[in-house]
Amino acid sequence: MHILPRTALAAQFWLWCPTKPGSILAPMTGKQPLPQPTTPVPPLETPESSHEGHASRWVGALLCSLSAAGFASLTVLGKIALNSGLSLVTILALRFGGAALLLFAYLGLVRRQSLYPGKRLALMLFALGALGYAGQSTLYFASLDRNPASLNGILLYVYPVFVALIGWLVNRTPPTGREWGAMALALFGVLLTVQRPGVDLGFTHADPIGVLLVLGSALWYSVYIVTSDRVVHRPGAWLSTAWISLGASFSFALFGGIAGLLNFNLSPQAIWILVAMVFVSTILALGTFFAGMRIVGPTAASLLSTLEPVFTVLLAMLALSERLASMQILGGLFVLAAVILLTLPEK
Repeated sequence: MHILPRTALAAQFWLWCPTKPGSILAPMTGKQPLPQPTTPVPPLETPESSHEGHASRWVGALLCSLSAAGFASLTVLGKIALNSGLSLVTILALRFGGAALLLFAYLGLVRRQSLYPGKRLALMLFALGALGYAGQSTLYFASLDRNPASLNGILLYVYPVFVALIGWLVNRTPPTGREWGAMALALFGVLLTVQRPGVDLGFTHADPIGVLLVLGSALWYSVYIVTSDRVVHRPGAWLSTAWISLGASFSFALFGGIAGLLNFNLSPQAIWILVAMVFVSTILALGTFFAGMRIVGPTAASLLSTLEPVFTVLLAMLALSERLASMQILGGLFVLAAVILLTLPEK
C-alpha cells in the first residue's frame, strides 16, 4: 500500500533520470541540449553488453518485486498485531513517526536537501497525511480486524477502478472501452471473492461489515490519490512521503491521546512489529521501488507493483496459515487482471 500514488513515484523517477544531450528532459532540469554530432555513430553492442542489459533488467524487476512484497508485509504485520492484542493506534503512530524521522534524516544528512517545501506545501502535505492517509489506514486496519489479511489485500486493489470513476466525475472524461472492461473484470472479481448472501458458490463467507470497511478504504485511498497527485510532484516523492508520514503520525497520536489508547509500554513482539513496519513496509519498500524503477522504467515498475496482492496472499499463508478457496483465488485473479489493464499505457 503505497503512501504516494504511482504516478507521483513515476514522475519522481523522470526528475532523477540523468539528462542526456538532446533529451526532452533537458528543459525540466534547466539545462539546454548540447549540440549533437553531424554524423552520430551508434554504440557498438557486443553480446556481453547485451547480456549485461538483460541481467540489469532482471535486477530491476527483482527490486520492484521486492518492493511489492515489502508493501504487502504491512497487511500481514497489522494482522499479527491485531491478533496479539497490541494497541494498533500506538503502533501506527510510531510507524509513521519513525518513517518520517528516518526520511527527514536521510534527506537532510545524506542528500543535503532542504526539508521545508514552503508553508503552503508543507501544510497541504501534512493535511494529506493527517486526514487522507490516516483516514484510509484507519478504515483498512478496522477491516483487517474482521477480514483475513489475504482477502483484504485483494479487495483493496479495486481502488484503480474508483480512481477511474473519480477521474470521470472530476475531469468529465468518460472511461475508455478498456477501462470499462477492466472495471467489469474487477466487479466480477469482487463478487467471486465475496460471497453474496443466499448464494452458495462453495467458499468461505466474508464479513459484510469488514468488506464494506475495506471497500471504503479503497474509495478513500482513491480520493487521496486524486488529491495528492496534484501536490506531491513539486517537492518530490521522498520529501512528500516524509511530510505525509509526519501528518499521519500526528493524527494517530492525537486521536490515541484523546481516546486514551496510546500505550508506549511495548512488548518485545510489538517492538519487532514496529521495526518491521518502518524498515520493511516503508523504507525498504520505497527504496527498492525507486531503485528498480530507475532500471526498468515507470511503466514496468507499476506493472510489477501489482504483485502486491499476490505477495499478501502468500505471506498470509506462510505467517498466518490463511487459505483462500479456489473461487476466491479466481476472483483475486480477475481483480489483478483489471489492475494490469488499467496500468498498461495507451497505445
